[in-house]
Amino acid sequence: MVQLLETEEQQEALRYFIEKLPQLKEAMESVEEKIAVVQHVINDKQSLEALFTEFEEKTAPFRLTTEHIEALATLIQLLPTLVQWLQKAEEFILFATSVINDRESMAYAIEGAKDIVPIEKGLNILKETNERFQRERDSSTVSLLRMYRLLKHPLIQDGVKYIETLLDVASKHK
Repeated sequence: MVQLLETEEQQEALRYFIEKLPQLKEAMESVEEKIAVVQHVINDKQSLEALFTEFEEKTAPFRLTTEHIEALATLIQLLPTLVQWLQKAEEFILFATSVINDRESMAYAIEGAKDIVPIEKGLNILKETNERFQRERDSSTVSLLRMYRLLKHPLIQDGVKYIETLLDVASKHK
């Protein structure tokens, strides 16, 4: 052992080690403190439970349950039907818009409507509808579910069927 210490390389290494001992001591103490904190946290079940509870609460809104997946599957299955109804509604809206914007068509529709519905009653319905719409204006967005419910309304279904029949008859008379 003494022979090892007699070499200059060994003496230089020993000198360097002795100079660095205070820094090594501080580093070891720091590591020991950190290990003690980790051991304390691991042993503190309340802290761990609080951490996991907080994590679960924050991630709860993002969890997909079987109900979510079933609802999504149902929505996907209904999409073809819903798209068909929305296309028919769009055709109806385009047709109604073109009729409303054309004065001759409106005059003809009003004259024809006199035979079916008394104009006075129809105008009162439209007036009340306009007043109610202005009073209860809804600023929320229209969702697919809301459109689907609207399309299931008997008046809308009858109107779409009527427009569909009208389009069939009109296409035959081209």
